[in-house]
Amino acid sequence: MPEAVTPEVRAAQRRVISTVRVSGVFNSDGLALWRETGCGEWKATAADLGRDLDLLEVPHTIVTAFRFPLANSRSKAMRRGEEIRIVRNDLTHLTRWMPSLKETIGDIPEDCPGWPFPLFRPRADSMAIVGLALSADWPLWSKKQARAARLVCAECDCDLRDRKDKDRLPYDIRLPEQLNRRRLVCGRCCEHGVDEMERLAQLDGDPS
Repeated sequence: MPEAVTPEVRAAQRRVISTVRVSGVFNSDGLALWRETGCGEWKATAADLGRDLDLLEVPHTIVTAFRFPLANSRSKAMRRGEEIRIVRNDLTHLTRWMPSLKETIGDIPEDCPGWPFPLFRPRADSMAIVGLALSADWPLWSKKQARAARLVCAECDCDLRDRKDKDRLPYDIRLPEQLNRRRLVCGRCCEHGVDEMERLAQLDGDPS
């Protein structure tokens, strides 16, 4: 670390270190810091933290990410937020200011999940692979929280975050009367999306 550090940089360092310790999520892709949209002036926003990281010369991106609805909330909609993400190869820029992270980074398992939650979306002529815009801590949510986020099979209630069973991979099979509402079903319950592809093909006038 340089011997001469401006007060602004030192203040940014303290804020970033505090936020990483309280809410940082590490995975195979890197580090993520989620901030809820409209959380009030008392809490630093993603833009605030981004400016601090700019002062510290730490490369990062800010993306939209969602979390499960709170249990005591009347709304069952997912909570919208922004997530500051630092890719794993760029974490060395942060360890310059927070040397204690070196051990944490070294302990990240190579086979742990990353940022995306991938799923299959059947189409009339193909099977698309898409990713949900979830906050990086989605693998750590309880089963109840995952259910509130609709990350369990709508048919058998199995947890779709568990990718060990290749027969239980998630497919987005929407109801005809709710085409705008995501509905995840495991491969075992939906014939791996084949039936849905055939149905969509018939609607498009293509029996193949």
